[in-house]
Amino acid sequence: MTPKVIQLSNVLPRIYGMEFPAPINWTICKNEQWCVVGPNGAGKTMLADLLVGKYAVKSGSIDYLFCTTDYQAKTNSTHPLDSLRKVSFESAYLLSDYKNMYYQQRFHALENEFTPTVEELLSRVPDNEYVKWLCQRLHVDALYGKHLIMLSSGELRRLLIVLALAKHPALIIFDNPFIGLDVETRKELDAFLVELSAIQQMIFLVPALNEIPQATTHILKADALHYEVVERKSIEISMMHKEETDKVSLDNFPLFNQMIAPPCQYVLKMNHISISYNHKPLFDDLNWTIRQGEKWALIGQNGSGKSTLLSLLAADNPRGYSLDLTIFDKRRGTGESIWDIKRPIGYISSEMHLYFREDQSCLRIVGSGLFDTIGLFRKCTPEQEDLALQWMRLLQIDYLKDRSFLKISGGEQRLVLLARTMVKNPDLLILDEPLHGLDMVHKKRCRQIIEHYCTQPGKTMIYVTHRKEEIPSCVNHFFELKKLL
Repeated sequence: MTPKVIQLSNVLPRIYGMEFPAPINWTICKNEQWCVVGPNGAGKTMLADLLVGKYAVKSGSIDYLFCTTDYQAKTNSTHPLDSLRKVSFESAYLLSDYKNMYYQQRFHALENEFTPTVEELLSRVPDNEYVKWLCQRLHVDALYGKHLIMLSSGELRRLLIVLALAKHPALIIFDNPFIGLDVETRKELDAFLVELSAIQQMIFLVPALNEIPQATTHILKADALHYEVVERKSIEISMMHKEETDKVSLDNFPLFNQMIAPPCQYVLKMNHISISYNHKPLFDDLNWTIRQGEKWALIGQNGSGKSTLLSLLAADNPRGYSLDLTIFDKRRGTGESIWDIKRPIGYISSEMHLYFREDQSCLRIVGSGLFDTIGLFRKCTPEQEDLALQWMRLLQIDYLKDRSFLKISGGEQRLVLLARTMVKNPDLLILDEPLHGLDMVHKKRCRQIIEHYCTQPGKTMIYVTHRKEEIPSCVNHFFELKKLL
């Protein structure tokens, strides 16, 4: 009989405001690689947090059967939870160095020098052949000289995986393992997980069928806090049916009232832009012109500089004031304030997402988009609050309006931030991986909303993604950033 690793028996978690339709029963046996599949808000992250001890148990029991006397002696572990690791979008905050960082810091050369390098971070874990193999296998060794704050979201994800595995966990949970990775890196990580499965027990949390890793041997379906062991074929039929039956109508929706953007010739004009960090070139003689009303896709590998390029547009990077850069027909650095620049722009990115750490309600986070602040520090008028709530209804997340932004799943956070980006109906919409972590139904809905936004006269868009199938059909211009060696 295959030994059991973890067993949940009639478990009801103790979580304020959450009612579970039935107790949770789930048995994980040795060498099983489980994938928990379900839509945004289904309870995948909650289940993982329950396993790692973030939530208490009201009734029932969780037995960590791997934690034998021999295991404790071998690992010097005194508690089973010490042997569990979770890698998620928010895992960066487990690094003490990250907690005191702020979003614009990465663009200030003097300040980012004070953050540790990847090599310095790795020096804090045991130096052994396994860690060296992990770094080589995930190409983290190529990042040794890079400062933590300068890592792209994909590079940071690879580092977090190495740091988690270096602890030799009995079980590791990957929440959205492929989020933020370019095509080639996704393939390499998928192959790595298959290789790793020979020596490591894993659980994957994914919102869509096309995100299930090859290493998966068993599937647990999550839906509205209900969990059921299923065969892959049955979950395919179930999720496809849900996608087909979810229809969204945007006809006569008041948020899309065909607002005409103020006329201009150039929304963006970059001439001979060159930027280096630590004496390594990121851009070299880059030129890019965007005329009003154009819809662009910005593509490129992890670490090619997409986020840095967008930071110049959004006035988050002070280097923009010394470059030949024109926004909305105005040369940067001619007396405009940072708020003048941001006012007509709506912007979402994974890097920005990381710095939303204000313990505020989701409705307040959406409302902050009207003032271009990370968190809301002024009172919305009743009309502004109603507008924010309308956007949450459109994205089907109005049930989150009073919930803390910090206590919802990563996919739900992404939807809240998309509502924040769209709430002021900006003249320039910059969407950097806007569909990160979303299930297929929400991806479809968000694409429809983006397409509808683009029908308004004079609206301009820059869309960034590593998945070409997610690019809206209205995009007809492409700009690719090549990674400089």
